[in-house]
Amino acid sequence: MAIALHEPRLTQRVEQWAHEMQQPVEQVLEQAVSAYLDGLEREAIVVETDRFWRLREELIAAYPNEYVALHDGEVVDHDLDVSELERRIRIHFGALPVLIAPVQSPPPRELNWLGGEILGTRIEA
Repeated sequence: MAIALHEPRLTQRVEQWAHEMQQPVEQVLEQAVSAYLDGLEREAIVVETDRFWRLREELIAAYPNEYVALHDGEVVDHDLDVSELERRIRIHFGALPVLIAPVQSPPPRELNWLGGEILGTRIEA
């Protein structure tokens, strides 16, 4: 598939950057489009991560100790085996951003005391 730029000002900017960077125009375009798409993917994953945390309690009830795949705020698949889930997601969604996350109740937190002061009492580690 051939892709053409139809905006003369954009074409001129790309050509100028290609000249400045001493690279072919096609290489500059590939880098620019790749960087743009990477940014879109990062933004989409941030949005899906926020949705995951908002849905977390519902997900724990429905998919305990499984991995879920979220796309556009919907669980599109789930599995105990993250590798199998990733395989199916790539087949169905290709390179589109899909959040795959574990659904777990929070584990107990381990606290390590390194020393400090409590209620005016000095404790040395």
